[in-house]
Amino acid sequence: MGVWRSPVVPIGLVLLLLGAGNWYTGWRKIVEYQSLLERGVAPAAVQEFADFSALTARTNAMLLAPLQNVSRDYTFTHARLDFYQVVRSGGRVLMLAGLLLIATGLGRTWYRQSTVERTARPGPERGRPRLSRGRGSR
Repeated sequence: MGVWRSPVVPIGLVLLLLGAGNWYTGWRKIVEYQSLLERGVAPAAVQEFADFSALTARTNAMLLAPLQNVSRDYTFTHARLDFYQVVRSGGRVLMLAGLLLIATGLGRTWYRQSTVERTARPGPERGRPRLSRGRGSR
């Protein structure tokens, strides 16, 4: 019961579960988007810039053309794949942090209980009662 008194173990369990969920979600989505890339099926990311009525030809040329020319091979699917790789890595970090917190909480609890047991057990000098003398007597 002493394990739950310290907030370290419950926080560690929450981080462990959250990290496991992130890791699993990232792993599943990475598999999904890698299969899309292998098949060559990629969903359209955004509309063409010409479809936006508020943009003029000058705006397209000056501001948006460099963005379009960055890389034609880097698609929406690649961006999603990169995002879910970060999610999976973050899940691993959260799981590691959760495991460290759980280990720390369990170690602290074990140390406290062993300290209490050592101080509660009477040693050889504690088994005999001391004779106390009053202040004035010698």
